[in-house]
Amino acid sequence: MLTNRKWFYGWAVVAGAFVSHFLGYGTLVVAFGIFFPFMAESLSWSRGLLASATILARGASGVTGPMLGHLVDRHGPRPFVIFGGMTMAVGAATLAMVHSPWQLFVGYGLLLSVGSVALTDLTADSTVSKWFVRRRGRALAFSTMGMSSAGIVLPGALAFVISTMGWRAAWAALAAAILILALLIAPVMRRRPEDHGMVPDGEAFQPADESGVPFVDEVSFTAKEAIRTPAFWLLAASTNLAAIAIFGVNLHVFYYLRDSGLSVGLAAGTITYLYFLQTAAKPIWGFIGERLHVRYCLAACYAGGAVGIVILMGASTLPGFIAFATVYGLTRGAQSFISSLAWSNYFGRDAQGAIRGALFPIRFVSGSIGPVAAGLAFDLRGDYTMAFAAFVVVFALGSLAAVMARPPARKLVESMALGD
Repeated sequence: MLTNRKWFYGWAVVAGAFVSHFLGYGTLVVAFGIFFPFMAESLSWSRGLLASATILARGASGVTGPMLGHLVDRHGPRPFVIFGGMTMAVGAATLAMVHSPWQLFVGYGLLLSVGSVALTDLTADSTVSKWFVRRRGRALAFSTMGMSSAGIVLPGALAFVISTMGWRAAWAALAAAILILALLIAPVMRRRPEDHGMVPDGEAFQPADESGVPFVDEVSFTAKEAIRTPAFWLLAASTNLAAIAIFGVNLHVFYYLRDSGLSVGLAAGTITYLYFLQTAAKPIWGFIGERLHVRYCLAACYAGGAVGIVILMGASTLPGFIAFATVYGLTRGAQSFISSLAWSNYFGRDAQGAIRGALFPIRFVSGSIGPVAAGLAFDLRGDYTMAFAAFVVVFALGSLAAVMARPPARKLVESMALGD
């Protein structure tokens, strides 16, 4: 039985979403960033070539996201967690055997990216948003801690395995871990509380509507209604401008630290410290997000990201890199759940998968530009100065767009429902 007066099953869903984020984000972003320099040196490939795999990855996400979003809303997250785990495991195994660029594009650009889509935003965040309304801020904060926790666990562990057994063995071990964990959490994931006679947040049972489903007084947009609002496009502009910098920094920061003279151990330790602060920041911002309007929280996160990169560009010693990690981790680290909170609070629970899926074609562009541009800039100039300066600008523009993104009014939903 899922119903328990003393304990709300939604927190089990949060735990499952935590692991789902750990696998999806941890493998596609954190792990690949650690493998990046070792693969480049071993295979004698340029940074631009390796980074170009992210173009195919974002393209695959852009095609898959809209299709999976509607299906997750309809069928729930469980089959997609299984699909995502199996796909990512095959992708990691493919990268363990890579010798040619086409294998990189298949393993990372197709398999890992599609599996990550099935594990993260469309399943984890949209499902948690369905189980919580009043406590949504803290629930999303805890579930998205899986992303930053991957940054704590994986850099040191992977650096150790790669140093002792080689990067191919590390990819193979990661493939096995992905498959096992995905199959373990899949049974935990459930579509929404109403399917089990409950209501969001575990509150006292509320009156049911004519279909027998408990009634929750919350505005809920369809995907078609959402994209007709200015709020949708301002949030999309905000999150995707910032994504250019976020994905670019994620992929290249480990390489940047090594280029700056840090050893593999110190570079991995700095990344671990960065993600530790990102993890610690999420519950803090979770409570802030329940009290301060979410658009101001989002703007603050992006502004902090810009300041952090400025510090990084001026750093030349370990204390400077620690200062970057401190500012960047405590601010930008909360972005993942704050942006999810914004989409849920603005447009309701019912069509979260479809609404988030509609963003994936836009994310194809933003998620590709940062990593590839930074890699090509390094190949041409021999440093990251121009790329990181551009990241500061797009973070600032994303912060401004977030401030401008006022939530849609309730009457707008009613007029749309009437066909106005």
